[in-house]
Amino acid sequence: MVSQKIFRQVLTTHGFPLSEPEVACVALVYGFQNNEVKYVEFLKDCNVLKYTINAPTTGIKSTYTPHFINFNGANEFNILMEKIKNIIKRDRIRLLEFFQDFDLLRKGTLQPSKFRSVLHTQKVQLTAHEYDILESTFAAPNTSNAPLVNYVVFCEQIASIFTDKGLEKNPTGTIATFKAPSILDPKNQLADDEDIVLDACLQRLGTHVRNHRLLLKPFFQDKDKSSSGFINMTRFRSIFDNLKLSASEEEFSLINRRF
Repeated sequence: MVSQKIFRQVLTTHGFPLSEPEVACVALVYGFQNNEVKYVEFLKDCNVLKYTINAPTTGIKSTYTPHFINFNGANEFNILMEKIKNIIKRDRIRLLEFFQDFDLLRKGTLQPSKFRSVLHTQKVQLTAHEYDILESTFAAPNTSNAPLVNYVVFCEQIASIFTDKGLEKNPTGTIATFKAPSILDPKNQLADDEDIVLDACLQRLGTHVRNHRLLLKPFFQDKDKSSSGFINMTRFRSIFDNLKLSASEEEFSLINRRF
């Protein structure tokens, strides 16, 4: 296994430049829990051509067998809406206002391209298949046969995670709280002894930051070019090195799994 930085450098040296988002996508398939890339498995899948000398049929045959995860996303509407609600709840986004910026006449409908643009701008990352599901479900009738999306109905369903429609008519009503699932993968749940180690590490780091009056957030924001709230582990560790924050490999691994 190698770090994502070294993985990218090796490919770039041999004429295969990859951007950081592309390396992150590779890590989704070939990554390990400490954010390193299992390059041996990657190379096995890359070497997909086999040439046999004096074979009955000459030429190169492909030995590639697709076995990757399904990147089409959710196949059911309810699962897809639950996914979108989790994102909206986490980032607390009010999509209606952004849709209305494109709907100057307030007709309540938008072209599919503008509908996708708003969701993408607000970092609601969906696949093309998931966009198709939304556009077909919230399709608005149009005499000119041009596809339109009813974003008002879509936003009303999304807004149910914050409030209930018609609440002004029932001011004493109780709103059901929408609980987003944990962002932690079940396999990344820490054991009791690991929790103790991580807590001691955070306490030690907190004491160091307090005593040296360090402000960590701007350093992380500098590395987070897309303002998504996430950075890769190599950049995270480089900030620790620059600020003289010490942590062992085990502690870095626990931090990576927890956060």
